[in-house]
Amino acid sequence: LGSGGGGGGGSAAAAPQMITEEMNGLDIDNKDAGYKWSQTDEEVDIKFAVSSDIKAKNVKVKFGRNKIEVKVLDKILVSGETGGIVTLDECTYTIQDDKNGGGRELCVTLGKKDEYPWSFAVKE
Repeated sequence: LGSGGGGGGGSAAAAPQMITEEMNGLDIDNKDAGYKWSQTDEEVDIKFAVSSDIKAKNVKVKFGRNKIEVKVLDKILVSGETGGIVTLDECTYTIQDDKNGGGRELCVTLGKKDEYPWSFAVKE
């Protein structure tokens, strides 16, 4: 009993696309806020440029149901309300090489509870 899992029997494939092609995967540049972000139906990615010596131990991310706080070396990079409800067990962060040049980037991924498009990533 209780084998777990059990999706919706393929209903996800029949779900309407809520994110337009123009919005899907599009990088939105929030230079004033210090990050770029993009979204799909399932998740929101927020990217911050960080120095090449930053390690995971230097990063603290607090995920909330509808809020987030990101700190690097005890400096708050962003803190505020998210653009929608977050699925906490689908939230992660990674530090990776920046594809657009030298340096590194901190990529924070938020799992979206609902498939509708967010009009913003974080409202501070």
